[in-house]
Amino acid sequence: MSLFLFPGQGSQRPGMGSDFYEQSPAARAIFDQAATLTPEGFLECMFTGEEETIGLTRHAQPALLTVEVAIAAHLAALGVVPSACAGHSLGEIPALVVAGACDFADALRFTQERARLMSEEVPEGGMAAVMGLAPEAIDAVLPEGVQVANYNTPDQTIITGASAPLEAAAELLKAAGAKRVMPLKVSGPFHSEFMRDAAERLRAVLEAVPFLPPRTRFISSVTGREERDPDQIRGLLSVQLVRPVRWTQVMQCFDPAGQALEIGPGGVLKGLAKRIPGAPRVSPAGNLDDVQRLLSEACSPESVSE
Repeated sequence: MSLFLFPGQGSQRPGMGSDFYEQSPAARAIFDQAATLTPEGFLECMFTGEEETIGLTRHAQPALLTVEVAIAAHLAALGVVPSACAGHSLGEIPALVVAGACDFADALRFTQERARLMSEEVPEGGMAAVMGLAPEAIDAVLPEGVQVANYNTPDQTIITGASAPLEAAAELLKAAGAKRVMPLKVSGPFHSEFMRDAAERLRAVLEAVPFLPPRTRFISSVTGREERDPDQIRGLLSVQLVRPVRWTQVMQCFDPAGQALEIGPGGVLKGLAKRIPGAPRVSPAGNLDDVQRLLSEACSPESVSE
């Protein structure tokens, strides 16, 4: 068994999942179910839409959830199941589905509402990536109106906030020794207190969603530790919009000698793992070729113990 890691928004790609839909009955069942719960043209947008279209939050979030759950279903049909699940921001939702804490249909419904809230009820602001400066040093100089959004690796931290304070923060961080502060192409100050209203609205939506204790170990990126209580998990999914993603802490929860699979497109989590001390090795599982390669490696003579 392997650790399953689920990437978040930003990992979407045009055509993602189409190979699984065409060749995997288990994955196709997930896609077909999603088509009945989403606006007309959902699958066409995912499989044949342009990058600009699939990149829109209202499309990207439900599409990534669907693709990632479909890939996990294909792996399960092959006998590959997770020993633990974790997800980066949005990726926590498919992680919870695959861990057995939430039904896919319920997850897709509230993900569509999450995407709507993050598209329509977003205050002015943005995000930026800070390279080459320790998180503690970043925290020490951030001005009012800016906070940490993602602790991605020891040398990559994402900050978020209102536009003017964010620009001021960039200058302060460069003066403190940051190698680079790079604005990100996002539509708002996500994972910040500016998303409090959206988080409260999402909380109300989540109150109607049934959750169960995960059957598989689930690590929350909000707390950086294992979570099992359904009510706690429900609450974390809403406060996630205002809290930072503690990805470095998540990755250090696992055996560095272990095997992890990135269940989704893009390869972002594989790249982050290489820069986190003590993180397990991450292999991509974003398309059928990736999965076939993994299965071939698992069956190779070198992988069999005497």
